[in-house]
Amino acid sequence: MTADPDLLSDDSVPRRSGASIGIRLAKLVISIVVVVGLCLAGKSAIKQWQAETGKIETQIEALGNELAAAGEKGEATSGDHREAILNEQAVLRSALPYPENLHWSRMAIAAVLYAIGLLPSAMLLRRAVVSFGGCPRWSTAIAAQTIGHVGKYVPGKAMVLVLRGGVLARDGVKPMTSAISVFLETFLMMAVGAVVAAIATAGLPVPTWITVAAVAMGVAAGGPTLPPILRFVAAKVTRADPATLAADIDWRLFFAGWAWSLLSWLFIGASFTVLITAVPSADPLPPIATLYPIATAAICLAMVIGFASLLPGGAGVRELVLTSVLGIAIGTAHGLLAAIAARLMFIAVEAVLAGLCWVYLRLDPSGFKPENDDRRVSIEAGIKT
Repeated sequence: MTADPDLLSDDSVPRRSGASIGIRLAKLVISIVVVVGLCLAGKSAIKQWQAETGKIETQIEALGNELAAAGEKGEATSGDHREAILNEQAVLRSALPYPENLHWSRMAIAAVLYAIGLLPSAMLLRRAVVSFGGCPRWSTAIAAQTIGHVGKYVPGKAMVLVLRGGVLARDGVKPMTSAISVFLETFLMMAVGAVVAAIATAGLPVPTWITVAAVAMGVAAGGPTLPPILRFVAAKVTRADPATLAADIDWRLFFAGWAWSLLSWLFIGASFTVLITAVPSADPLPPIATLYPIATAAICLAMVIGFASLLPGGAGVRELVLTSVLGIAIGTAHGLLAAIAARLMFIAVEAVLAGLCWVYLRLDPSGFKPENDDRRVSIEAGIKT
């Protein structure tokens, strides 16, 4: 038997080595871009927080100057008027968003609720991947979904797809399968969020454009996720057998997606409600039963419109929508502080969870390795069968 010269050649070794170096460099560049995006988003939110704090400090100073000016001119200030000014100063001081005035225990609860709210989307992502022929582990799907969240702070949103697809590839999920699954999960999440916002704001005295935007986003995001349309798109993109797609992309997948997405939004709304109560306010807050639907509608719509804006993390857009909706219940100033606090908390929670998932992936030896050709072939064969 004559040995195949290709098997004896060492040319494949440099090629594999070069590919490995290229992959490492790509991962390094992606990591740097994501970290920079997170830092810029955090820096912007901190500046906004400081600006709002400065406004309250200016109000306090103005009241103090009013009393001082009256004293210097020898003008008599009635006891009641002086007491009213001092009381107003005291209320404003208690509303200053200094660390000592924040309810940190409530912030911790809000962070935990938000972290829980991210899990249902991971369940939906895995459900979608399985429907399209992949078979990732639960842990891989959760890691992919979680790490992907930090990609939204990079302009264009494409980094979300890159990060999630990269993690899912560990379990042999093909890039096209990852792309369609991420598309389905994202658009279902946005569609459900828009519908929740539209229903919740229907009876509220909010600007008409808010309700119209919610309905429009619900239709625009929900339409492509309807099984007949999704099957058509998947058939064009993947060139898969229509009969197979009809069995995999059915109404059960659609309604499961709605259920997981709704659960996620309910937790995110609860998180934002608790966060609002953690930020000091000069005015009393409405009861939780009243605040929860308004806060949920506000955060749903803010995140949906922020996503549609394609700005990194919906910068600026979220704050505008949140203050517009929350202003009817808690006041514009408090609403803006709550919006900024939400951005900071979301960034912190997503960064911490992404870091933990990254550590898990680094320590997990059972993940799919791109350079393992034999295992790649066997996985693809199993998926096809």
